[in-house]
Amino acid sequence: MDSFRLGNVLCLILLHCIYQSGAIENELENMQGVTNEKIRPNNPLKLLAKTKAKLGAACYWSGESEVVFDAQRSTMTHVLKPVEAIVYDKVNVNYGGAYNNKTGKFTSPKCGFYFFGYSSLPGRGMQTDVALVKNGTVVSLIHSVLPINSSQLATKNTILQLQEGDQVWVKLVTGNLWSRDGSLSFQGFRVACITK
Repeated sequence: MDSFRLGNVLCLILLHCIYQSGAIENELENMQGVTNEKIRPNNPLKLLAKTKAKLGAACYWSGESEVVFDAQRSTMTHVLKPVEAIVYDKVNVNYGGAYNNKTGKFTSPKCGFYFFGYSSLPGRGMQTDVALVKNGTVVSLIHSVLPINSSQLATKNTILQLQEGDQVWVKLVTGNLWSRDGSLSFQGFRVACITK
């Protein structure tokens, strides 16, 4: 992988971590009854541009062939029973148009390595399993068993190798999920192409 591609990978992973930590901090503050809208940026594309500018030549991102999406579940639309695909209806970014907010599924427009992140905010005191699924096969899982009257936001990240047309989605296997202030989210981006 050349240095520009490595810079691209590091830039996007850094961006995702910053973005996710803002989401977690917001959720913690919301649970305490305090709001701080400045923690999580309103526009991830602006944050990407700002991060690129700070990193300069180390962060090379060619928009013509890239795929980036960030979606969340509308506020207070809880997922109350297991579903094959959670539909994240509020789309913040869908560069490349690969995420479908009607089905909840991401369809790979081209082969490559893709970074995905998703979250879980279980109902109070429940066992909950939330899975990342590729073409019908579970590839990653957030498993939570919480004491009565408690809930905790969890996030998980993974990198998958996809072929054109592969589909990725998030599935609620057991339990139920709260959806509060964007706590349920699903995002991804193409990290690098596959070369022979």
